Amino acid sequence: MAAMDLETYESLSQLINKLGLNAEFMGNVVVVRDKSWSRIYKLVNKARELGINVNED
Repeated sequence: MAAMDLETYESLSQLINKLGLNAEFMGNVVVVRDKSWSRIYKLVNKARELGINVNED
C-alpha cells in the first residue's frame, strides 16, 4: 500500500495506470493498493527518481 497527496498522484498517475494499481481517493489523499510488492516498489522507485520524498514504514 502507498499513500500520497493529490499532487503526487497527478505526477505518478500514468505509471499507476500502466502498472494496473488500484487507487482509492479519500479527500486530498490517494491510497494505492496491490497484492504485488514488486509493482509497489516500481512505483516507489519512480517517485524517488522524480525527486518525490518517500517515507517507508
